[in-house]
Amino acid sequence: MIGAEKTLVQKSGYYSRAAAANADDRKLIKRCATKAVQCAFAGQGGVVGEDEDRGDMLRAIEFERIKGGKPFDIKSRWFGKLLKEIGQPMGKAVEVKH
Repeated sequence: MIGAEKTLVQKSGYYSRAAAANADDRKLIKRCATKAVQCAFAGQGGVVGEDEDRGDMLRAIEFERIKGGKPFDIKSRWFGKLLKEIGQPMGKAVEVKH
């Protein structure tokens, strides 16, 4: 009735956290929320996040580019740093069979 166009995006995975957001988390949340509002007013759809394929630029990532199915890289630098910070040993990579 009001001419609002909507897109439903469903993902099979989900994100959850076991601890309250720390200062870095809150900064990222604020940056993402601000960018989401800017994109909305500019008429840009997508999911706001740091786009790995574009130098970690904070932007609205196109829905078709986030379809899932990408294996998680346990050797990524940020993940290794996180494990070290929390005292978690690196596990073994699991081969993904299709």
